[in-house]
Amino acid sequence: MDEDVKMLKDCGIEIINLLGYGASGRVYLSINKELGIIAAKVMKIEKFDQREWDAAGRLNLPQFQCPYIIKYLRAKAFDNNVVILMSYANAKSLDVIIEDKKQNLQSEIYKALSKQIFEAVRVIHASGIIHRDIKAANILLHSENGSTKVKIADFGTAKVITSMNMNVTALGEPQIMAPELLLGTSVGTNKVDMWSVGVVLFQLATHEYPIKANSIPDLYRKMMSGRINRPSEIKDDLLWDLLSKLLEFDPDKRITAEQALKHPYFTSPQVLNEVSLETQQIAQNYERQLDNEV
Repeated sequence: MDEDVKMLKDCGIEIINLLGYGASGRVYLSINKELGIIAAKVMKIEKFDQREWDAAGRLNLPQFQCPYIIKYLRAKAFDNNVVILMSYANAKSLDVIIEDKKQNLQSEIYKALSKQIFEAVRVIHASGIIHRDIKAANILLHSENGSTKVKIADFGTAKVITSMNMNVTALGEPQIMAPELLLGTSVGTNKVDMWSVGVVLFQLATHEYPIKANSIPDLYRKMMSGRINRPSEIKDDLLWDLLSKLLEFDPDKRITAEQALKHPYFTSPQVLNEVSLETQQIAQNYERQLDNEV
């Protein structure tokens, strides 16, 4: 950590504390006079994937600005390391909610979070990017000025799609991976992200994966059946219809983020009003949580 402290100090950045670490590097809550409170990711140069920065560059274009996506601010290479500066999300990730089986979201809060996720994915896909690793741990929450937003993060496996290179290959966790990638039944497109969003939303509603498997071979077998049963926890018919369209085994029939945003689950006047009110409630809940943690 001493090396990281010195390296970041050379960039005019002071470390506040360690947010997390993994195989690819370490992330620090940091402060910079110009940028304010930020997240600083330090990684070995061999772990740096240019795809992450290419994706960040696309999403920083004015037409693709989105409040529901973590913003990449700067990057600097040193002899053996790379430092990436990003906007900071001050609350927990969605996997904390999923792992706590006693924490069941109210339907209106669930709608608010879901709608924000679809807005983010719509922008990601409009920019020509496939994320390829959408999961609860990569969807952060940020509470500020009475408003809470999701923030999709970690574009380390993202792929920028061009007319010369349209298909994607299997990456990420098998249990969130689209069937066409896991089974190799068709070429992967941005629809693989929609399956992953479906998995996350299923998890938020039930605290379980849509396909429960004890092993990779077991997951293959169950994927081959092409069927996901409706769990007792999902009582809302419109929600189940939306999830079924996301967890559609045929990628050609699977809905897009734009289509999801137009689904009846989101579009009634009552729902839109509830989403606005409950988003404020999420903010208040997380602000209280943050105060308690401090």
